[in-house]
Amino acid sequence: MSYNSQRFETLLRLGIEQLPPSERRRSIDSVASSDSGYDSTCNYNIPLREQPVPGKRCPACLGRGQTVWVIPGKRCPQCGVEVN
Repeated sequence: MSYNSQRFETLLRLGIEQLPPSERRRSIDSVASSDSGYDSTCNYNIPLREQPVPGKRCPACLGRGQTVWVIPGKRCPQCGVEVN
């Protein structure tokens, strides 16, 4: 699995926060809990996945104007319809 630090910097700039891997959680908790939040000048070396998780929109929820993403073969958490 490959990771991309440039994508991480872009997400920080946009204000999008990602959960760190569990082994790095303790070292980042102190930084994340500060009033200033994440500082884009710091390099936390948090890996980001470049491979997307497969997902499909639930057709029943889409018909009601909602966008709910579901892993194929699972049930929609909103309405319970199985999405294939």
